[in-house]
Amino acid sequence: MSKKKRSRKKQKVYTVHWPVLLGLTFLLVAVVLLIVGVVRACALPAGEAYVTEETDEPIIAAPTWSPLPVDINFTKVHRTTVKVFFPDEGEIREMLLEEYILGVVAGEMPASYGLEALKAQVVAARTYTLYSIQHGGCKTNPNADICTSSSCCQTYRTEAQMHKTWGVRYTYNYSLLAKAVMDTAGEVLLYKGKVIDAMYHGASGGWTENSENVYSNAIPYLRSVESAHEIGSRQTGEVTYARATFVEKVNGARPNAHMTEENLEDQVKTLSLYPSGRVEKLQLGEDVITGKTARKIFGLDSSMFTVEVTDSEVIFHTKGFGHGVGMSQAGANGMAADGADYKAILLHYYTGVSIGVIGQY
Repeated sequence: MSKKKRSRKKQKVYTVHWPVLLGLTFLLVAVVLLIVGVVRACALPAGEAYVTEETDEPIIAAPTWSPLPVDINFTKVHRTTVKVFFPDEGEIREMLLEEYILGVVAGEMPASYGLEALKAQVVAARTYTLYSIQHGGCKTNPNADICTSSSCCQTYRTEAQMHKTWGVRYTYNYSLLAKAVMDTAGEVLLYKGKVIDAMYHGASGGWTENSENVYSNAIPYLRSVESAHEIGSRQTGEVTYARATFVEKVNGARPNAHMTEENLEDQVKTLSLYPSGRVEKLQLGEDVITGKTARKIFGLDSSMFTVEVTDSEVIFHTKGFGHGVGMSQAGANGMAADGADYKAILLHYYTGVSIGVIGQY
């Protein structure tokens, strides 16, 4: 009997390379996440905020449009220089005027305001600066033309401060302000051929104020005008004092008031208002003060206020922000939103002025 040989079919043996498999898996996951991210980014409008689940911090999508490149060369615009005193550093820096003005606008007006409002602010700040130079320079430092203190001259932001304040919007905001500076390069406000004292403030509360009602002189180009449409922050405010604290504060600042907590409602009266609606005279006990003085004593946003006396508190309700003289920044923003250009804005807030160019007036 013969034996048949059994044939054995050779089987292939596959070895699993786990590192390769894991690598391919991670690659696939990464591709999926990338696709999801692109879809979300495309669905998000430029400049709109959304919230992450991890941190709940708003993330601002970077703007896709920039009006000008960031590396602006201001020497091509105007070579006028200005000596700027930085009180915090205790030093004076000589800067190009237009470069300085950009830093002023960054500190004085929100970059979110309309472009024409920003241009109006640029011209006002430039005019204010030249007026300061022509009238003795900075009061804080006689060797400087102007300083960066808002209590003396104009607020100013360095590039580092702009980065900190604006974050991801730095490039966009800087370029926008640079455009406002470049488009109005060298332009100033004139009254009868001379540079004016171009005062400005945050918000008017509906009407700006005559200069003599806040400062000593009646200046023809700083007249009260209506500011009907204002868009901006701090349109209204409120300051509250407990009755006892209020009485103590009044008597400390005005000893002749002789104010008491009893019958306090009868001791606080608004005696008169200016046509703008700001307080002219306020009675405090046996004393009478101006609305301007009241603003300083009680830390009010504006001298356009009403006083409410309750059983436990004294409440000041304010409208507007600042001294009220000259251009209202919120009003400029409102006019820009309504379609006015910067020249129309400036000619509205500064009575009887014209717009000239440095070296041509």
